[in-house]
Amino acid sequence: MDLANLKNEKVSEMAQKLLPALLDAEKQVVADYQIVINKQGVGFKGFIPATFGTQAAAKFRARTGVYLKQTQNPPRNPKNTPDEFEANVLKKFADPSYPRQGEKILSETVDGGKAVRVMLPLFMLKGCLPCHGEPKGEKDISGYMKEGAKEGDLAGAISVKVPLAK
Repeated sequence: MDLANLKNEKVSEMAQKLLPALLDAEKQVVADYQIVINKQGVGFKGFIPATFGTQAAAKFRARTGVYLKQTQNPPRNPKNTPDEFEANVLKKFADPSYPRQGEKILSETVDGGKAVRVMLPLFMLKGCLPCHGEPKGEKDISGYMKEGAKEGDLAGAISVKVPLAK
């Protein structure tokens, strides 16, 4: 999908407005962290996927009013604690019989039809394991305790709540 030229893509009018706003928020987060990212002589910069995601979601929500967060149960960061809807969906995603391949998104209309909730599961990839893998209980490079996860385990989910057009 060409985010620079969405008018030629088969996406909704709302998506044509929201996707560029998300991309702009992500670019701003990276721009904000340039001093840290480019600091010489420092190996670990603390600019981990969770930090990027949290900051981008906050900027996106401030610009658009669309609820966007990463969540997991239990979360490393208490700000990512799942609400009731998210906790229920995370249980479904954690079920070993839940498909691990393809885009397996769950969504439902909420608030009396005024909004839609969407959750996209995130599963552990090989690149996640240095911080989230074995040995369980050992501190990772960011200072958090490793969870003992394995490739394919549920890592969490991206949660979105979008108001529906009136």
